[in-house]
Amino acid sequence: MGIPDTAGQKIFCLFLGLFLIGGTPSLSASDLLYREKDPHPASNKPTRQEWLKLIREQIPPLSQERGKRWPLVSFALIGSEAYSDEEIQLLSARGIAPLLTLSIDSLPAARRLQAKGVPVILFDGRNGAWPYSLEADKTEWAHQYPAQLQINPQWRELPVPTLFRGWALAAEQLRTTLKKWRKEGVNVDAIWLDYENEPSQADYYAAILSPSSRALLPEKALLDESTFRAYCRQLWIQLLSSYVAGPAREIFPALSITNWVVTLSSKEIPVLGWQNEPHPPLGSSLFTTTNPVAYGIDTAFLALWQKSYPLDREHVDQFYSHLLLRQVSADSANRQKQAPYLDAVPWVARWVADHPEQKVPIMSRERYREILRHLWLRGVAGMQIFNPVNKADQVGMAVAELQDAVAVYDEMLAYRPFLDKGTPMQLSIPEIQADGVIWSGLRLNNEAIVRLFWQGPHIGSLTIEAWPEGRVTLLAPTRGATFHLRFNPEGNTVQIVSVKAQ
Repeated sequence: MGIPDTAGQKIFCLFLGLFLIGGTPSLSASDLLYREKDPHPASNKPTRQEWLKLIREQIPPLSQERGKRWPLVSFALIGSEAYSDEEIQLLSARGIAPLLTLSIDSLPAARRLQAKGVPVILFDGRNGAWPYSLEADKTEWAHQYPAQLQINPQWRELPVPTLFRGWALAAEQLRTTLKKWRKEGVNVDAIWLDYENEPSQADYYAAILSPSSRALLPEKALLDESTFRAYCRQLWIQLLSSYVAGPAREIFPALSITNWVVTLSSKEIPVLGWQNEPHPPLGSSLFTTTNPVAYGIDTAFLALWQKSYPLDREHVDQFYSHLLLRQVSADSANRQKQAPYLDAVPWVARWVADHPEQKVPIMSRERYREILRHLWLRGVAGMQIFNPVNKADQVGMAVAELQDAVAVYDEMLAYRPFLDKGTPMQLSIPEIQADGVIWSGLRLNNEAIVRLFWQGPHIGSLTIEAWPEGRVTLLAPTRGATFHLRFNPEGNTVQIVSVKAQ
């Protein structure tokens, strides 16, 4: 049974309420519903030197020690070119590490990073028919059709999901590359991949209209399109596990390895895609780390936003709060139950435009920073910042993505023991449109860090069971506050040690 708050705690909460009440802050230009054009667009995509200049001038160094936690990595800083000692220090001071391409060409850069104590994190991205297409004879891996059958010509370029010889060739290539790294005395700390290849997007009709392909696929996997899609997604993860994660861990047994949207999903707690399609149930594999995606992506908005929703700042932010929290939270809940030994390193971004021709509102920076705090408190080990620059007028947004991630990381590093060893306390996902309190927290023995804020126009309090026998009532301010709590098991009381509001 919970014990009522002490009088001192009630007075403290009242004081905090008087300090924080003030309603929703006035909107600035950065809080508009739609992305503003960059006021100073670059003539071209920034070079690496220009990127470093932007980081030096616009992102301050961390005030907290990162310790042995993963640094942040940025999509804009992928490459193989070596960094100078000064450049490495510039990034390290801000909690950032370069992403090196998974290539022999990156070895000199990796040596310099390793000499400075910076983790060596490799990246590679693939899509389409790779690695099936590594087998030179296409008739050995692609769908085959009777000559008289009129089909989409592109289907002839698609692989039969269950022909694995190309995967075996990819595994040998990876082994050869990583053995060279090991021979050169360079340790690989992580391989965080973006393989969005077949059969993750396998076409159901391309498969069922090929007699030879049907003969190589389980009959029950071909019952209907949704069954086939689930089968292929499970197969894809297992192929990546066997032919990518396995060979990598043969060479570097202690490395962290993951791939885009590798998550733990279950029937009870499904990880959802952009259009609410559930990822099929999948247990742990040879990957050591999961990779849920927390994107403010227009694809999801176009699919899920309803005309009945008020098109204003608060309700757009509520939509994206739901979207960014849901994959990380579901994956974390399944990890706690099935595989607590796995880490999670999500991709994060406030704005991802798959459909730039469409006018889609974006999340406010204030709410985005708030949700980033909650992701840290829901059990992630690191973050990958998805901030590509595909056009010159996207530079300002790409810099802002990194600014926000670094600022929140610095703030949360003040609670590093909890990030390192704490257990998530709250993994529920807010509805797509819902006023009310959102809270997250990490508990470590008799202490906890809890963050909460109020969606909607009101400010109120929330009573949480921070420990099985210890409840505490906390004020939920509109703009958010972080509470450090301590449990006294002798009296079953909870003390508010400190609070940080912003």
